[in-house]
Amino acid sequence: MNSAEMAQDLINRAKSLKEFVIERELPENFEFYGSVPFDMYIKDGMGKFKVVALNEHEASIEVDNYLKNGTML
Repeated sequence: MNSAEMAQDLINRAKSLKEFVIERELPENFEFYGSVPFDMYIKDGMGKFKVVALNEHEASIEVDNYLKNGTML
């Protein structure tokens, strides 16, 4: 794949991104520090995360990885 094809793939991916709201029950001792890679709303032990991704599955993986590791893949 040449650089022009790679650039076109990135452009196509960006055009296909959508916003998803992912809900997760948070552990009682949940804490976070610093920047959060997406909008987050927490109330009564539940977290709602607005994530930009290609599909809901990818968005869920991003939230789960952040909650588990404090990072995104």
